[in-house]
Amino acid sequence: MRVDVSRSTELDRWIKERHYLQSTPAGAKLRLWILDNKGKQIGAMMWGRPNARNLDQKNLLELTRMYMIDETEPNAESKALGLARKYIRKNLPEIKGLIAYSSTGQGHEGTIYKADNWFELGRNKVSSKGWTSREGRENRDASEKIRWVRSP
Repeated sequence: MRVDVSRSTELDRWIKERHYLQSTPAGAKLRLWILDNKGKQIGAMMWGRPNARNLDQKNLLELTRMYMIDETEPNAESKALGLARKYIRKNLPEIKGLIAYSSTGQGHEGTIYKADNWFELGRNKVSSKGWTSREGRENRDASEKIRWVRSP
């Protein structure tokens, strides 16, 4: 398995078609294809500025979307996170920390982050008030999120 940088929004469309939120956030700083040993696309990641505005927008990266096809090897997601961290360490030396969220409403308890030695920083509940009145936001996940952090 390996990661390959994408400089195209084709990756955004690929994730949007498959991810449960059926959307991708704007402003990705890093787009990575996840490829199997034969070079076939088996997943993708988008990394961007932290969503929480009170966090360091320059030295932190947030995993804003990740999707892997079902037909992958065991632990593929955690391996992909490790490969992404290696790329970030080597190519983005200004990045000092990584953030990711798992949605308990989707049954995501952070197994992939635990396997890659991320630390659970806390849990929060996103308020859905006001979201459904805005166009295109009816299907947002307003469940409790677990915040995960790690060094690159």
